[in-house]
Amino acid sequence: MPGPEVSQAKQQLKIIIDAYLTESDVERVLDACDYADVAHDGITRKSGEPYILHPIAVSCILAHMRLDAETLMAALLHDVIEDTEFSKEDISDKFGKTVAELVDGVTKLSHSSDKEYNKAASFRKILQATLQDPRVIIIKLADRYHNMTTLDALRPDKRARIAQETFEIFVPMARLVGMNEMGDNLEHLCYQNLDLDMYNNVQDALKQTKPKRCEYQTKWENNLTALLQENKIAGRIKKKDNNIELLRHFVKNNIDLQELTHSHAFEIILQSIADCDRLADILSGSFQIQHYEDHIRRPLPGGNQSLMMRLKGEKTTLSLTIQTELMRKAARFGVVLGENAPQACRSAIQASMQNLNVLIDGECAKTTFNELLDYLHQEKIWVYTPHGHLHELPQGATAVDFAYSASLFLGNHAVGAKINGETKPLSTPLQSGQVIEIITDVLATPNPDWLSFINTQKARRALQNILREQDIDEQRLVGQQALNRALKLFNRSVKDLTPAHWQTVLEWRHINSANNLYEQIAVGDLLPQLVANHLFAQDAPQEAVQSDRLIQGTEGVDVKYAHCCNPVLGDAIQGHLSRRGLIVHRSRCHNLLHEQHLHPENIMPLHWNDEDTDEISFSAYLCLNLSLNDEQVSELIYQCRKEKVGVESVRSHENKTYVSIVVHNRKQIAEVIRNLRMHFGFPRITRLAQPLNTAEAPIAS
Repeated sequence: MPGPEVSQAKQQLKIIIDAYLTESDVERVLDACDYADVAHDGITRKSGEPYILHPIAVSCILAHMRLDAETLMAALLHDVIEDTEFSKEDISDKFGKTVAELVDGVTKLSHSSDKEYNKAASFRKILQATLQDPRVIIIKLADRYHNMTTLDALRPDKRARIAQETFEIFVPMARLVGMNEMGDNLEHLCYQNLDLDMYNNVQDALKQTKPKRCEYQTKWENNLTALLQENKIAGRIKKKDNNIELLRHFVKNNIDLQELTHSHAFEIILQSIADCDRLADILSGSFQIQHYEDHIRRPLPGGNQSLMMRLKGEKTTLSLTIQTELMRKAARFGVVLGENAPQACRSAIQASMQNLNVLIDGECAKTTFNELLDYLHQEKIWVYTPHGHLHELPQGATAVDFAYSASLFLGNHAVGAKINGETKPLSTPLQSGQVIEIITDVLATPNPDWLSFINTQKARRALQNILREQDIDEQRLVGQQALNRALKLFNRSVKDLTPAHWQTVLEWRHINSANNLYEQIAVGDLLPQLVANHLFAQDAPQEAVQSDRLIQGTEGVDVKYAHCCNPVLGDAIQGHLSRRGLIVHRSRCHNLLHEQHLHPENIMPLHWNDEDTDEISFSAYLCLNLSLNDEQVSELIYQCRKEKVGVESVRSHENKTYVSIVVHNRKQIAEVIRNLRMHFGFPRITRLAQPLNTAEAPIAS
């Protein structure tokens, strides 16, 4: 006999689903609830409450979003295969194959004693199941959300671990499938469990300034309401609970505490796109516009459509999201809406799903998991076909990456690109919002030189597959031609290579002949730039060289680190082949992007071998938006030393403080910034590309 808590939870679920499901579907859901109750009989959670309360709560979360009966049944049964004696076949026999597949999709794997492998394999399995049926990720997100609301029963270290995993995987996954309301709720709980001091400080600041904030919000709301009435635009204005946005900006150091408490946000929901455009024009004529983005015509990943505006007031700033009711619903629920979502929303989600499909092609679960993390957290751009279809690509992607993202045919036969109507080389780096059209020739074939500047796994794999299919003689010819082009940088050609040169290269690569080298180049196993660099970089004037052991694939190559951007272990990096050797830049370095426009054949992707070593030190540069006195400088040095970070210099200039520090990796920089912000009252702290005395003005990075 179920206890009063369980009976009450079941009754609550019945009340919710009675409002929108048919009588027969309600009966099926309640049957699944009873089945799960029997399966979990006698099992309790860490809090001591009956375990069945958890799947019922997950089902209620989904029922509030009006999910179908099969999804609710799978939510009720989602832990049955994993935690009880009942099997997938048992569920299939009782509730049908679809429900059993959904339950199996969210069931963790535990076939190995290696916990990291099990975690990686489980996430890969979830991805695979999600591509078959998106309801898998919907159930998994609801499951994680309820778990995040009940972390109090766990040890602090376990709470932090679960919150970090949620922040790294489930929050970006929610946004990827357009479930932004779920993403916001999860992100809020992550901040609360990852850094309670920071979270409480922000909440205290918001609480202390609440009366003044409410006063300003009321003024803004009245002004906006009057504007709608004067211009006879039907719609409604909704105050936005932007605590999560403020927290996000604060954590990412995009805003200081003072700015944070003077920021407000509203949603304006109108009846049509024409009304949205008309209101944007009116606002532009009435207020100082700091920022404007049209994501109605150019939706964001997840299908988020709106006009986004930031207005400047006398003492505050206002963020506006202008959209129709359907756009607002799609931005909150995304994939949950299914075929009821706008076409632009479905198209954007499909673009992200295609990227996930590429990730699970590999055989190694751990590799897939690492690639998933990279994909979820890398900076992305969003570009469009002439027909308005969205393609999501990593920052730094080129026209070739777009071509392969659009189709294998376009990639394999691309000869050029039109970017916003202008003809550009295929090596051109793309920027968000651009419209890309690929120029093709059916007689054209892929060029191995593209491997030096493509940025996506999909393009790289497709290109290498084509190159490997070539006839062996053709491969050797293609490899020789590619090496010739690389040698031009040093005013040489293959004909200039002496027997001594060939011996050096063959010993370096552990191969037997020049033909073997050409074959490696032709199929993309070896960049010709590295061969040229290995042979002739030493002819250029030498500088102090840092160890190249940290950079994958550069053994025996002269590697230097660029002074214009000062990369640190853990930064996203690319290499620039010059006559002085292989120069490592941060991927977003302005000099690198300029060089990529001029000579894309000299740019190559690079990756760190190990991001945790403390064998090598790097210089990094910070700017604090406040001037420190002598006592505070001493405190700053002490805080840095606590993190095992060295301080080379501290200098004040124009009410700011510039600090040169010595670190082992990017993670240390983040920790130092966090601690200094906490210690000095949460000022904005920016990492600079260069120290103050090496440039006319500091360059933020």
